[in-house]
Amino acid sequence: MELGDHEQPVVMRDENKRRRRRMKPHCASSSFSSMELISIEFILPTSNKHTKAPETMLLEIAGNCTVEQMKAQIWMRAIETSQTTDFYHAFTPDQFILQYQKKGQWYEIYDKHQVLQTLDCILYWKVLQKKVGKIYVVQKQKPSEEVQELQRQLNDLIGYDVTDVSNVHDDELEFTRRRLVTPRMIEVACRDPKLYAMHPWTTSKPLPEYLFKKIINNNIFIIIHRGTTSQKIKVSIDDTPDMILHSFFTKMAKKKSLMDIPEDHSELDFVLRICGRDEYITGDTPIKDFHWIRQCLKNGDEIHLVLDNPPDPNEDEVQKEEWPLVDDCTGVTGYHEQLTIDGKDHERVFTISLWDCNRKFRVKIIGIDIPVLPRNTDLTVFVEANIQHGQQLLSQRRTSSKPFTEEVLWNIWLEFDIKIKDLPKGALLNLQIYCGKAQGPSAKTNLQSHESSNSDAKCKTQLLYYVNLLLIDHRFLLRSGEYVLHMWKIPGKGEEQGSINADKLTSATNPDKENSMAISIVLDKYCHPIALPKHRISSDPQGDRTRAEMPNQLRKQLEEIIATDPLNPLSPEDKELLWHFRYESIKHPKAYPKLLSSVKWGQQEIVAKTYQLLAKKEAWDQSSLDVGLTMQLLDCNFSDENVRAMAVQKLESLDDDDVLHYLLQLVQAVKFEPYHDSALARFLLKRGLRNKRIGHFLFWFLRSEIAQSMHYQQRFAVILEAYLRGCGKAMLHDFMKQVQVIELLHKVTMEIKSVSAEKYDVTSQVIAQLRQKLEKLQGSKLPESFRVPYDPGLRAGALVIEKCKVMASKKKPLWLEFKCADPTALSNETIGIIFKHGDDLRQDMLILQILRIMESIWEAESLDCAGYCVATFVLGIGDRHNDNIMITETGNLFHIDFGHILGNYKSFLGINKERVPFVLTPDFLYVMGTSGKKTSLHFHKFQDVCVKAYLALRHHTNLLIILFSMMLMTGMPQLTSKEDIEYIRDALTVGKSEEDAKKHFLDQIEVCRDKGWTVQFNWFLHLVLGIKQGVEKHSA
Repeated sequence: MELGDHEQPVVMRDENKRRRRRMKPHCASSSFSSMELISIEFILPTSNKHTKAPETMLLEIAGNCTVEQMKAQIWMRAIETSQTTDFYHAFTPDQFILQYQKKGQWYEIYDKHQVLQTLDCILYWKVLQKKVGKIYVVQKQKPSEEVQELQRQLNDLIGYDVTDVSNVHDDELEFTRRRLVTPRMIEVACRDPKLYAMHPWTTSKPLPEYLFKKIINNNIFIIIHRGTTSQKIKVSIDDTPDMILHSFFTKMAKKKSLMDIPEDHSELDFVLRICGRDEYITGDTPIKDFHWIRQCLKNGDEIHLVLDNPPDPNEDEVQKEEWPLVDDCTGVTGYHEQLTIDGKDHERVFTISLWDCNRKFRVKIIGIDIPVLPRNTDLTVFVEANIQHGQQLLSQRRTSSKPFTEEVLWNIWLEFDIKIKDLPKGALLNLQIYCGKAQGPSAKTNLQSHESSNSDAKCKTQLLYYVNLLLIDHRFLLRSGEYVLHMWKIPGKGEEQGSINADKLTSATNPDKENSMAISIVLDKYCHPIALPKHRISSDPQGDRTRAEMPNQLRKQLEEIIATDPLNPLSPEDKELLWHFRYESIKHPKAYPKLLSSVKWGQQEIVAKTYQLLAKKEAWDQSSLDVGLTMQLLDCNFSDENVRAMAVQKLESLDDDDVLHYLLQLVQAVKFEPYHDSALARFLLKRGLRNKRIGHFLFWFLRSEIAQSMHYQQRFAVILEAYLRGCGKAMLHDFMKQVQVIELLHKVTMEIKSVSAEKYDVTSQVIAQLRQKLEKLQGSKLPESFRVPYDPGLRAGALVIEKCKVMASKKKPLWLEFKCADPTALSNETIGIIFKHGDDLRQDMLILQILRIMESIWEAESLDCAGYCVATFVLGIGDRHNDNIMITETGNLFHIDFGHILGNYKSFLGINKERVPFVLTPDFLYVMGTSGKKTSLHFHKFQDVCVKAYLALRHHTNLLIILFSMMLMTGMPQLTSKEDIEYIRDALTVGKSEEDAKKHFLDQIEVCRDKGWTVQFNWFLHLVLGIKQGVEKHSA
């Protein structure tokens, strides 16, 4: 039951004297009254002295007893009745775990706060009609040296100690580690060991028409190598690798000795691998659907494969799980009818339904303290408390302003205008510290501004610190009691702003407790746990009666709202229309993001109606996958786990290649999950464990986030640990070598930067020092070979020291060249790596990703050479000069260095250097046979292809917008607000007809023709004067 409005929760200290050393969280225990008795036979850890069999104990335990209380009862009875009472005096219950068997699997009853009658084993025994269940009391084992060594290796690979729980106010981290065991075990058990070992890289997309035209009579030639000999054979593009091997062995039946094939070996003993690459052509996929084959067709290259022995699947062996599975029903929640106090004897109440709590939610702000005060002591400070769900503000309150001192006390309750029963799962209590002067204008700063509406401080204020607390924890329980939360500091002027927008959504607290602001709060306490029910057993009696018939005049308005792009804000009237006619809206899959944005998540009745509505989502389930549409439901605007799980379920149909395409955004979307364990986290884990290529990039994306984001370290670390525990020995060994190489090269880079004084000057002495350091590494610490992080199909070997150098750039990147470690490589070409420290490459990664997606869009439209001019225009890529527009030996143009995007162009001496929409110089026009206003057949073809490419991208406007939107919060310097993404809307002429869009792009081409000379002039300056990035460059 609830505390009355006049009652105060007990605060276990003197509230008038709050010091940092006294800020210790207080957890109140709950007592439960008796109800039904459950008979359980406990198998004890001690043996009968006479029979040597384990001692047993039959107890009748109250169903409303907690696991912790049950263990205490076992201990007390064992001390009284066991033949070895000394054993039970020597140990405590916490040193033992409870386990039971179900369908041949061992399960641990993990949650000590869980109520007995809600345990999965109790429900399981009832189904089996067992009168007496059996629970084993097992002593916790100290991890073996092997287990501890593996954990140390995993922590090194992760870059974070997942066993460190010193900075958590609950057990969610450990809870998630245990919960992820089940999906990991299932995925490892179900994957095909042979396919996993060889991880073929295929695509499910049809062969583009322009590639099909390069194939004669549906056949291609491949060259199969074995040792020093090779054989060319003709195969159908529809043949699978197994069919090709069969054909090859049939042809070579009498020539096996020529290919060094033992006479007793057949095609079943071999696989096909790409020469020089650790990439296999295997499985039941037609050869035309392998990426490497398509790449060779596209470039006109010969297809060289090696006849190789298959890799040993035992190399991917996974260490046996050290943990038993956790109880499937961990947590005390159930249906509302099971939890409600209505109509029940108070003696039979053990948990209260959140939906029975009709009083308003409140929080007591005790006070704050800070280790170091700001320089300006003439400041006031106040706390703003918000309850939010995703980006939706549910309620807001604030304290009065007080002088900003080392310790500020309020000791006041803030009551919100939201009832406890209306708090949704995932709701955050957001606490923010603002400061300002009571009088006079505040100083200019880049900190976030906030206009106070309170009468005692009509002035500008600045946000200094923030912290969030999930009001409903990972067990579905309402939080209660006292909390001391260490807050995050808002970056100040001159400090890197980073990913502040995403960081402000984290529920983690600042691990730097000694140097961070701390806030002490109290939440109401109750005599029983308050649980958020799963849902109601009975359906809403209003149900279908709430459906509204839609007048024809409103139908068109609804369709127009649905058709708008993701950046288009919904007005209150739009939201009202979407919700009022929700049964009409749900028939249109494209309406889902907008319809769900219209839900008032702070009203339980509306949330219940939303879930009823989503139960009728046949239109969504039956529609084909629209990635852009689905990804919208995974951005920061949606915190409801059912909505996000619905989106993830839709993504299950993505093939591996598409998962790789969108992996960057999917990893970022994990930040928007309220809890560590989520459908999205499990999706990424499963797909990484299913395919080594996905796993490789998942490892590096997660590790990158762990290294640079303290706010989400724990979340990404627990997912990465789960992946590493299931990826197999071979992958672990590869990751260890990659991390070792990167750490060694990082050390060398830092040493080289320290001896290079000039920004761009690289002397011969510096290069000599680099080569000396690399030779030392080569002779001792550098592994013989390692997978190249940006391309796991390549294995790099020894450094080619004489080709390594320091590049003339501010960050002093290392130009490194390695030998190919694969002896089947057909040439002596080296593997080049530019190793750069100090740059955030995520912006470059984003642009390269979008370029790959654009290429796949164009291929689907059979456009084989749309060109960079369309891409650079749509993405607003600037700073294009002759140092970052490259040409391959086969004549293909490609761009590097994407530091200026979305129209954020460079200027020099205050003059905008970018005067054209994209690069189309007189040189390019000359190659196409035109100059000035003259035209040519090639130029007309160029215009035609560009327009088609441009219009093809317009058909995917929403996808491009949402992919950029999901990266908004990552801290990229040129992607910080929706205004940046507005550039794409303008470039793609959103809202205009296709004819107008075509005319618009042709106009841009004419602008380029007229002003192409300005690009040539910029290039001349860059070449002759060395003007780069607005700074003078000196040659070495």
